[in-house]
Amino acid sequence: MQLTNEQRVFVVTTWISTRSIKRVQALFAQHFPGQRSPCKDTIWKNANKYQQVGTSRNLNKGRSGCKRTARSDENVENVRNFLLQTPQVSVRRNGLPLTKSSFNRIVVCDLHWYPYKIHLRH
Repeated sequence: MQLTNEQRVFVVTTWISTRSIKRVQALFAQHFPGQRSPCKDTIWKNANKYQQVGTSRNLNKGRSGCKRTARSDENVENVRNFLLQTPQVSVRRNGLPLTKSSFNRIVVCDLHWYPYKIHLRH
C-alpha cells in the first residue's frame, strides 16, 4: 500500500509521540476511515527513514527510469545552432549523431519550435 504524504506525516508523528505500533495502527484507522492501516514494517521503515534522513518522502521520485542522454543540454544547443545555420534541412538528414525522433523531440519539447510553418488562412 502506497501512503500519501499526509498519511506518512501522520504515521511518523504518531510513532514519535506514542512509540507503539499497535497505537499507530489504531489511530490511523480512526483518522483515515476506510483505509487499511499500515503494517508494522511500513511504520518502522517510515520512522527510521525520518530519523536517518529527516524525511519520510520518496527521495527517488523524479530520478527513476532511464537517464536522458539524447536530450542533454549539449545536444539541445547543437540542434539549436544547427537549425539556425541551416533551417531548411530535413529531420532525417540532420547531420548530427541523433535519431530523427530525438532530434524532433528536442525541437518540439526543449526548443519549443515547430517542424512546420504556420500559415494564416483567409
